[in-house]
Amino acid sequence: MIEKFIAKVPSRIWADGRPAKARQWDAEFNVAAWARISGKPGTVQLLVRYLDTNNDQAILVDAAEVNGDGSALLSGLVRLRFNDSVEQVQVSLRLSDPGMRYVVEELYMQRRGTALRPQDKLISNY
Repeated sequence: MIEKFIAKVPSRIWADGRPAKARQWDAEFNVAAWARISGKPGTVQLLVRYLDTNNDQAILVDAAEVNGDGSALLSGLVRLRFNDSVEQVQVSLRLSDPGMRYVVEELYMQRRGTALRPQDKLISNY
Protein backbone atom coordinates (compact mmCIF):
# COMPACT_ATOMS: atom_id res chain seq x y z
CA MET A 1 0.00 0.00 0.00
CA ILE A 2 1.11 3.54 -0.75
CA GLU A 3 0.69 6.17 1.96
CA LYS A 4 -0.18 9.73 0.89
CA PHE A 5 0.08 12.66 3.29
CA ILE A 6 -3.16 14.68 3.46
CA ALA A 7 -2.77 17.27 6.23
CA LYS A 8 -0.91 18.16 9.38
CA VAL A 9 -3.36 18.46 12.28
CA PRO A 10 -3.08 21.82 14.08
CA SER A 11 -2.11 21.48 17.76
CA ARG A 12 -5.26 23.35 18.83
CA ILE A 13 -7.21 20.20 17.89
CA TRP A 14 -5.12 17.47 19.50
CA ALA A 15 -3.57 19.38 22.42
CA ASP A 16 -6.82 20.91 23.70
CA GLY A 17 -7.74 19.19 26.96
CA ARG A 18 -4.29 17.77 27.70
CA PRO A 19 -3.82 17.39 31.46
CA ALA A 20 -1.27 19.85 32.84
CA LYS A 21 2.23 18.38 33.17
CA ALA A 22 1.06 14.93 32.06
CA ARG A 23 3.80 12.76 30.61
CA GLN A 24 1.28 10.37 29.09
CA TRP A 25 -2.34 10.96 28.17
CA ASP A 26 -5.10 9.45 26.07
CA ALA A 27 -7.51 11.31 23.84
CA GLU A 28 -10.33 10.17 21.56
CA PHE A 29 -11.10 11.85 18.25
CA ASN A 30 -13.82 11.64 15.65
CA VAL A 31 -12.15 11.65 12.24
CA ALA A 32 -13.89 11.80 8.86
CA ALA A 33 -12.86 12.30 5.24
CA TRP A 34 -14.79 12.46 2.00
CA ALA A 35 -12.45 11.27 -0.76
CA ARG A 36 -13.04 11.10 -4.50
CA ILE A 37 -11.10 8.24 -6.10
CA SER A 38 -10.37 7.71 -9.81
CA GLY A 39 -8.20 5.45 -11.91
CA LYS A 40 -7.70 1.91 -10.66
CA PRO A 41 -10.04 0.02 -8.32
CA GLY A 42 -8.77 -1.00 -4.90
CA THR A 43 -8.73 -0.29 -1.20
CA VAL A 44 -8.43 3.15 0.37
CA GLN A 45 -7.67 3.60 4.07
CA LEU A 46 -7.80 6.69 6.29
CA LEU A 47 -5.05 6.92 8.93
CA VAL A 48 -4.05 9.21 11.77
CA ARG A 49 -0.29 9.18 12.29
CA TYR A 50 1.41 10.78 15.27
CA LEU A 51 4.97 11.20 16.40
CA ASP A 52 5.94 11.79 20.02
CA THR A 53 9.12 11.13 21.97
CA ASN A 54 8.47 7.36 22.15
CA ASN A 55 6.31 6.47 19.17
CA ASP A 56 5.66 6.85 15.49
CA GLN A 57 2.17 5.37 15.38
CA ALA A 58 -0.33 4.96 12.56
CA ILE A 59 -3.92 4.31 13.64
CA LEU A 60 -6.43 3.03 11.08
CA VAL A 61 -9.64 5.08 11.09
CA ASP A 62 -11.59 3.36 8.30
CA ALA A 63 -11.20 1.54 4.98
CA ALA A 64 -13.32 1.15 1.84
CA GLU A 65 -13.22 -0.69 -1.47
CA VAL A 66 -13.65 1.52 -4.54
CA ASN A 67 -14.36 0.51 -8.12
CA GLY A 68 -12.09 2.94 -9.91
CA ASP A 69 -14.25 6.05 -10.15
CA GLY A 70 -16.32 7.11 -7.17
CA SER A 71 -16.32 8.53 -3.68
CA ALA A 72 -15.74 7.10 -0.24
CA LEU A 73 -16.78 8.45 3.13
CA LEU A 74 -14.22 7.22 5.64
CA SER A 75 -14.93 7.88 9.30
CA GLY A 76 -14.38 6.53 12.77
CA LEU A 77 -13.37 7.08 16.36
CA VAL A 78 -9.68 6.74 17.25
CA ARG A 79 -7.95 6.70 20.61
CA LEU A 80 -4.45 8.18 20.66
CA ARG A 81 -2.01 7.61 23.52
CA PHE A 82 0.57 10.38 23.63
CA ASN A 83 3.89 10.25 25.51
CA ASP A 84 5.82 13.34 26.61
CA SER A 85 5.97 15.98 23.91
CA VAL A 86 4.05 15.45 20.69
CA GLU A 87 5.98 16.53 17.63
CA GLN A 88 3.29 16.07 14.97
CA VAL A 89 -0.14 14.63 14.26
CA GLN A 90 -1.16 14.13 10.63
CA VAL A 91 -3.83 12.48 8.50
CA SER A 92 -2.94 10.22 5.56
CA LEU A 93 -4.57 7.99 2.98
CA ARG A 94 -3.27 4.56 2.02
CA LEU A 95 -4.02 3.41 -1.52
CA SER A 96 -3.69 -0.23 -2.58
CA ASP A 97 -2.70 0.56 -6.19
CA PRO A 98 -0.26 3.21 -7.48
CA GLY A 99 -2.70 3.89 -10.34
CA MET A 100 -5.31 5.24 -7.93
CA ARG A 101 -5.80 9.02 -7.89
CA TYR A 102 -7.56 10.91 -5.12
CA VAL A 103 -8.95 14.26 -4.04
CA VAL A 104 -9.94 14.80 -0.42
CA GLU A 105 -12.94 17.10 -0.50
CA GLU A 106 -13.65 17.28 3.25
CA LEU A 107 -11.54 16.35 6.27
CA TYR A 108 -12.52 16.68 9.93
CA MET A 109 -10.82 15.83 13.20
CA GLN A 110 -12.57 16.63 16.45
CA ARG A 111 -11.84 15.72 20.05
CA ARG A 112 -14.66 13.49 21.29
CA GLY A 113 -17.09 15.27 23.55
CA THR A 114 -16.45 18.77 22.22
CA ALA A 115 -18.73 20.85 20.06
CA LEU A 116 -17.68 21.09 16.42
CA ARG A 117 -16.29 24.54 15.82
CA PRO A 118 -15.44 26.04 12.40
CA GLN A 119 -11.71 25.74 13.15
CA ASP A 120 -12.09 21.95 13.65
CA LYS A 121 -12.53 21.55 9.90
CA LEU A 122 -9.05 20.90 8.55
CA ILE A 123 -9.74 20.91 4.83
CA SER A 124 -12.73 22.07 2.83
CA ASN A 125 -13.05 21.67 -0.93
CA TYR A 126 -9.38 20.70 -1.15
